[in-house]
Amino acid sequence: MQITLFARKRTTKEGKPFATFLTTLTRKDGTQLNAQVKFKEEAGQPKPEKCPMNILFDKADGNLAKRTYTDSMGDEKEAFTLWISAWKEGEPYVDKSLDDFE
Repeated sequence: MQITLFARKRTTKEGKPFATFLTTLTRKDGTQLNAQVKFKEEAGQPKPEKCPMNILFDKADGNLAKRTYTDSMGDEKEAFTLWISAWKEGEPYVDKSLDDFE
């Protein structure tokens, strides 16, 4: 399975930088699901400065977890985390977001 991985640079309260990885998964019915991506320690994680990038992983090496929480307005929401235990770099990322424009 190939996914496009995006990195968001963040900072802890103590001022230490870290990265959060994000992707969009497409279900078989065509609906899309945004998810945070976390890598198990033995898999290592990509370098945030190489993102956006495509990565490959076997579905057996991935697990999608769902978390339900209540936001500040009292609404119940869902958040998804894709856990990956083994991966490798995929095809080079090509940005096609402006292909439909002149």
